[in-house]
Amino acid sequence: MHSFDYRAPKDLEETLEEAAHWGEKGRLLAGGTDLILFMERGRLRPEVVIEVPRTEPFTTLEETNGMIRIGARVTMGQLEHSPLIREKLPVLSQAAGEVGSVQIRNLATIGGNIVTASPAGDTLPALLVLDAQLMLQKKGSLRTVPIDQFFLGPGQTVREPDEVLTEVRVPVKGDRFVTQFYKLAVRSYMDIAIVDVAIGVYTNGDGAVEDARIALGSVAPTPIRAREAEERLKGQVPTETLIDEVALLAQKASSPITDQRGSAEYRWLMVYRLTKRLLTNALLNSSASGHR
Repeated sequence: MHSFDYRAPKDLEETLEEAAHWGEKGRLLAGGTDLILFMERGRLRPEVVIEVPRTEPFTTLEETNGMIRIGARVTMGQLEHSPLIREKLPVLSQAAGEVGSVQIRNLATIGGNIVTASPAGDTLPALLVLDAQLMLQKKGSLRTVPIDQFFLGPGQTVREPDEVLTEVRVPVKGDRFVTQFYKLAVRSYMDIAIVDVAIGVYTNGDGAVEDARIALGSVAPTPIRAREAEERLKGQVPTETLIDEVALLAQKASSPITDQRGSAEYRWLMVYRLTKRLLTNALLNSSASGHR
């Protein structure tokens, strides 16, 4: 690994000062599970590493005014086991529990998973389904970016070099919002996803779908929403035929590649099958009620 300087700011203000000073020459470190690996492989060569402090807002995990606030330094292990997240955002808890090993989940952070911007980031489809908002801050300004507008390509985002992701805010959607998540990988744990699928659906008292979210990971240059599939489902009373049509539309939205984990054809097929499975579980199976 190359030589680099290290900074350990004590709070948000100092972190913003360091980020402003170093800009593109610096890299923020939270858990470091991606950054250190990239540096070891020579993929990243920052002049300075700035460690995100273990203080608020980076460590916040709370519900405030109908929003769940999740600090960028909150770990996957915290998200997996937090009673608040398991009750209010179970799809995120489930996705976080699929990230790496127990040791990795105790280090890896939600902020790192987002900013790394891997198409296969496990929490990203869940956050897309949840309409997460990202708080990006730099000296003198703060902006909110919807997560579906954050990713530009593999490893590429709209975040500016001197901006810091401080927290993620997720609206609480209520008991009628049913969610499902599935990660397809070679092994049950520790492997990068071949396909990630997350869904979220609102239904009314008559069983019709009022709103729908379908998000896919590892099948396009960025995590994506299958918006045509979502629109086909809205306002409809779900049937097996309708769900099959929706799953085909989700498949159409994907543009997978072939790599060492799977072929493009296999990923394309699994988008259809997994989307169909999750929608069937959420909408047709009698055991599916409330959050999942």
